[in-house]
Amino acid sequence: MTLLCDGFPAAAEATAPSYSSNGYVLWRPFLSSNGLAFLRHQVDRVLARTHASVSTEWIMNVHLLGESWLLDLAMEKHLLDAVQRFCGPDITLLQTHLFCKPQGITLDDLVAPFSGALVVLPGQHQLTLLPSEASDHIQFDRVLSSAFVDQHKSFRYGLHAGEAAVHHQWLPHASEGNTTLPYRRVIVLRYIATSVLETEAVALWRVCPG
Repeated sequence: MTLLCDGFPAAAEATAPSYSSNGYVLWRPFLSSNGLAFLRHQVDRVLARTHASVSTEWIMNVHLLGESWLLDLAMEKHLLDAVQRFCGPDITLLQTHLFCKPQGITLDDLVAPFSGALVVLPGQHQLTLLPSEASDHIQFDRVLSSAFVDQHKSFRYGLHAGEAAVHHQWLPHASEGNTTLPYRRVIVLRYIATSVLETEAVALWRVCPG
């Protein structure tokens, strides 16, 4: 079963040129209807088995714990072709992340901004290191300075069922609160150019087809 919809390759090719200037692209469509149903089931299953001591917003790298469906998604041929447009011909899956933000944030759930839309600062990835200030946020000890954010026009977008977005690693982004859904379920796949890891002498695990 292919997890991606037939229209994805064309959509990915059409949106790719704006990535370098904006720092993000939206993939609409992305998942097939069968792929969406399958991934919803898998995420819900993992979520139900997650220990109460583990934050549902930080379920990390469970593909290393036997959840091979995450690797199946990450290694979809058309997805890899699309990622290579941004990272080059040799890429590594750096991390998988299930981000399930409880009400009160989707690859498959988001239907309106108040369900937890994402907010980005287009083009600011080109500046690399941005001005920050200390924060008492539960997850981050530093955040972008409010003065910097106020100087730049933000863009808010929501994703409907089976859609996806790609962010440059330096693109400023944030998620708004989820006020309508029991959980906002997101599958995050983080890829990196293999050459970066080789420069740092990081040991790599390679998958050979066949």
